[in-house]
Amino acid sequence: MLTFTPFKTTRRNSPFDLPRLVDDLVGDQVKKGDVLVVSSKFIAISEGRVVSLSSVNPGERAMQLSSQYGVQAELCELILKESDSIVGGVPGFILTLWNGLLTPNAGIDKSNIEHGRVVLYPEDPLESAVRIADELRKRRGVSAGVVVSDSRLTPTRTGTVGVALAAVGIQALHDMRGHPDLFGNPLKVTRQAVADDLCTGAQLVMGEADEATPVVLVRGLDTAGEEETRYAPADFAIPVEQCVFMGSLGYPRKEGSA
Repeated sequence: MLTFTPFKTTRRNSPFDLPRLVDDLVGDQVKKGDVLVVSSKFIAISEGRVVSLSSVNPGERAMQLSSQYGVQAELCELILKESDSIVGGVPGFILTLWNGLLTPNAGIDKSNIEHGRVVLYPEDPLESAVRIADELRKRRGVSAGVVVSDSRLTPTRTGTVGVALAAVGIQALHDMRGHPDLFGNPLKVTRQAVADDLCTGAQLVMGEADEATPVVLVRGLDTAGEEETRYAPADFAIPVEQCVFMGSLGYPRKEGSA
């Protein structure tokens, strides 16, 4: 049975030593095979990935996007710089591809940071996860998995769920293709998003507002403790033409189409 133990800390808005802080928070309790789910925003703040919008000079394309979607021009400029491509949008949000993942506003967030500042995604989420795992192994002699988590909207569903940006030390994706179902029919497309499931479970105790709970210790996962497994953001992505949502909506669009 899985258990989720939350760890609170003080509010931060400037760079700090994240691996050491995580060790201070959970080091006395972590055991081999545990998994730490760590907020991507908390990681990004620790790495100085915070930008004052007043320091951003929007270009022509950013101004066009701002007019089209009602998003602040300075934020549009950051979205252009952080994303791989612009898919579309609705008033107040621009839908982007970031490392192959469909992500509103390139993952840039205005919440839980001072007014006028935004938090970008970590520069390299996998490297961030590896640094935390390495610090725990060095300080405690314990091999634990680490998952970098974010929250995400799901098409046609109300509310957010957890999603993994990177993972180390766990089997983050469980390929069930070829396994029989209850009636002996082989599964053809099913791959269980284990890391995403952990992030969703952790989100219940992390919260989304002022809970100040950026780290959750998960115990009881059978596939934890696999030290050599590493998943970067792109490892969780599928080609857009194979995505049931994107493909059905005609993306990527042909030249000349709207």
